[in-house]
Amino acid sequence: MFNSSRSPSRGLAAACGLFFLLSGLSSASAIGALAIGVTGDIAKDGYSLGATINHDTEEAARKAALDWCNTHGSKKTQGKCKVVEVFRNQCVAESLDPKVGTPGAGWAIGPDRATAENRATEICKASAGRSRQGFCRIEFYQCDTKP
Repeated sequence: MFNSSRSPSRGLAAACGLFFLLSGLSSASAIGALAIGVTGDIAKDGYSLGATINHDTEEAARKAALDWCNTHGSKKTQGKCKVVEVFRNQCVAESLDPKVGTPGAGWAIGPDRATAENRATEICKASAGRSRQGFCRIEFYQCDTKP
């Protein structure tokens, strides 16, 4: 599991971009989940993120992602955590601009590590603003790989 402990530091475009770039679910058995907590102003309030992989049930994956999200990241966003995606045999990645008080952040799910990282980085760049796009970097990734 993972959380973003960077607070306050990200922008709303990252949250919006997530839904546009998430890929569909496969029919394999390993189950992961991604939970996000945002207020709408990531640059001011930060965000909370909980990701979990390799669960046997969707319920277990959702609970683990929410539990992590609700206890890590920005204090202003922990109580706003919601599961935004459940996935099977895929990867999740987070990209961010490490400078506190900047809006650059993105997270995404993809069929492999490279796709998830590329999607997360594109969302980060879109939310970072022209002067900070080059600072987006992968902060975290996990791949759901249970056979």
